[in-house]
Amino acid sequence: MKVLLLNNYPMDHAWELWQNGEYPGQHLWGATHLEKHGIEVEIVPHQASGLLNKIGRRIGLGDYLDQQLRILFRHTDYDIVYSACQTNTFLLALLRSLKLFHKPLVALIHHPFTNPPKDSLFLNGHDRLLCLSKKVMEPFVQESAIYKKMDFIAWGADLPFYDAALQDIVPTANLPVIVSAGKTERDHDTLVRACLSIDCTLNLYCSATTAPTLINLPDRITIHASNSAHNAVSYQEILTAYRHAFAIAIPLTKTHNLAGLTSLLDAMAVGKPVIMTRNKQIDLDIEKEGIGFWVEPGDVQGWQQAIAYLLAHPEEASSMGDRGRRLCEEKYNLDTFTDTLAKTLHQVHGY
Repeated sequence: MKVLLLNNYPMDHAWELWQNGEYPGQHLWGATHLEKHGIEVEIVPHQASGLLNKIGRRIGLGDYLDQQLRILFRHTDYDIVYSACQTNTFLLALLRSLKLFHKPLVALIHHPFTNPPKDSLFLNGHDRLLCLSKKVMEPFVQESAIYKKMDFIAWGADLPFYDAALQDIVPTANLPVIVSAGKTERDHDTLVRACLSIDCTLNLYCSATTAPTLINLPDRITIHASNSAHNAVSYQEILTAYRHAFAIAIPLTKTHNLAGLTSLLDAMAVGKPVIMTRNKQIDLDIEKEGIGFWVEPGDVQGWQQAIAYLLAHPEEASSMGDRGRRLCEEKYNLDTFTDTLAKTLHQVHGY
C-alpha cells in the first residue's frame, strides 16, 4: 500500500530533521514508522505556488490548494491520501463527496469544527477521521453517518528521540527552574506575574507575539523569543532546558482547541511535572493521572499556589514526572499511535 501524506507545514524538511536526530518523530504523524506495517509513505512537497494557496483561501477551497491540485493531476500510483491536518483536504473531500475523486481520504482532526456548512462538506468527503481528542467527536454522536467515520487516536511521543537527546544531562542551576516553551496562544504575562513573587528561575521559549509584555523583569526571568515561524532555539536546546527544569509550565490564553498538547507530551516524555492552564479539549487529565496541576485561565494566584506547592514538595513533584513518563511508555508513544493509524489505513484500503 502506498499513502500520500500532506500537512500544513513542510513535512519533507521535518523528515530530514528527524533523520538527523534533530526532531522528534511524532511531528511526522506516523510517516517514520508506517513502513513497519507494510505501508509506503510519500510526502507531498509543502508548497510550490503560494499564489494558488492564496486563491484557494479567497474562493473558499481551503488553505492548501497547491498540494491538492498536485495530487489531483498526478498519476494513480498511490492508494490513500492521508492528511495530518484538517485544513488541507477540503477540495479533495468536496470532489470525493461528488464522486469525482476516487481515492480514499483519511485526515487527522486536531480541533473542534466551527463552520457547519463547510464542515459538512469536509466530513462527508472523508472515509475516516482520526480525532486527537474525544471532545471533537461528541457533537456528532447523534449523526451516525459522520460518527461512524470517526475514531479516537492518542498522539504519542517518539521516546527514543527524547532518550538520545537527554542522556548525560544533569541539572546545574542554583534556583529551581520553571520552563515554558510554546509559540501558540501562550499566556506568558500571567505566568511571569506569578513568578515575580516566587524564588525561582523562569525560562521562556516563545514567539514574539506571545512574549510577555511586562518590562523591567529580574534577571532570573529570561525570554527567548522568535520573530519568525521557526522556534527561537532548536528542539534539542528546548529539551536540554526541560531536563534542567524543576517543572514545565504551559500557560494558555485560549482553550478552545488542543493548544498545549505538544508541550504536555514533551514534559511527560522527559519526566517532569506539569502545571497547565485547564484545557477541556485535551482528554488526558493531568490531575487525575497525578502528573501535575490545572490552573484556571488568567489565574495568577492559582499559578503561584501550584508552583509553590511543587517547590515545597520536591519528592511529590518528582513522582509526578515519573508517572508522566510511564504514561508515555504505556500509551502515549509513537509506536502506539502508528499501530492505530496503520490499522485504520489498512481498513480503508480494504484488507
